Amino acid sequence: MRIVMLLSNGFAPDPRVAVEALALKEAGHQITIFAWDRTGKLPPSENYEGIQIVRSRIQTMYSRGPLQIFKFRQFWKAAVCFLMEHPLDGIHCHDLDTLQPGLKAGRKKKIPVIFDAHESYPDMVAHLFPGWLVSIIRKMEGSMVPRAAGVITVGEILADHYREMKARQVVIVGNYKTVNSTKPALPEEQSPLKIIYVGGLNRDRLLAPVIQAVAGDFRYQFQIVGDGAEMPKLRELAGTNANIVFRGFLPQQQARKLITECHLVYYGIDNRFANNQFSAPNLLFLALASARPILTTDVGEIAAIVRRHQCGTILADLEVTTIQRALSGYLQGDLWQRQSEQSFQAATIRYNWDSAKQNLVNLYRRLEREVGT
Repeated sequence: MRIVMLLSNGFAPDPRVAVEALALKEAGHQITIFAWDRTGKLPPSENYEGIQIVRSRIQTMYSRGPLQIFKFRQFWKAAVCFLMEHPLDGIHCHDLDTLQPGLKAGRKKKIPVIFDAHESYPDMVAHLFPGWLVSIIRKMEGSMVPRAAGVITVGEILADHYREMKARQVVIVGNYKTVNSTKPALPEEQSPLKIIYVGGLNRDRLLAPVIQAVAGDFRYQFQIVGDGAEMPKLRELAGTNANIVFRGFLPQQQARKLITECHLVYYGIDNRFANNQFSAPNLLFLALASARPILTTDVGEIAAIVRRHQCGTILADLEVTTIQRALSGYLQGDLWQRQSEQSFQAATIRYNWDSAKQNLVNLYRRLEREVGT
């Protein structure tokens, strides 16, 4: 099939979009990505490992709130024009903000449209937009989802969310990672207990309580990989405590190597942000593939996976004493060893890229049969 993927970022590259595009290319499909370069800093077109990237250069900024709708309308028009001008057999819409032009062109060309939901878009923008606008977005989503030939999601909870919207067929293509045949080795040093977080430093990521729990206690080292608006506050909270280490942003391969040098992965999210109930983050699956236990809050998909596979600890709350008690359980090594095995087993059996890739490829095989008939 000749497939065009629509993407509302510039593809610099976007990790999830890249692995999906490469998987479909390997399966024999011809892939083009029509991306939105809002900064104008990326090439208007380029070849990425055999995938053609074409960029719309409508300039704007991120996080403009309701004002962004005017720029989106320009991007949607450009996307429809591109889709109508090129011969293709399918349209793959990454996130809700590309689905409208995809469905419009798909209807005109009488070809299938796939909606790839990286998250619950209305819940993601709920803190940026006024309530009336979020309600409109939810209604638009409810009307568009049943018109897609299929829906891809990152996890079970989000899949159920779209089944309730009467999506035609829903498949899960998680942010899973390639898993080695042998379990990654233990960190060379057993002390201090090294804890790591990798991701955005945003207000819904609950890092401050862990900093407070371990700062100055040299039985532990807390490494924070990433950048974001909360960085200044977190640095101020950490003060001069040498066992809190800020590493800044790192590419995923470097971050993955760093995870294997640590003992424990932390990922705490705030349940007051509705989109977090659907969160199935890259870090979770990096931890599983790296055979590292996960310390997390009792929120959504990540907590469900940890509970199901007993591959970490779910914090009842974020009181300093609760965190310290949980961490102390890992100092002796027995708990760590058991949960490490269970993390790697979960990745090997279920949460690995080979299985996710197969779900994606099989969806397009079904579409080919349907189009053929």
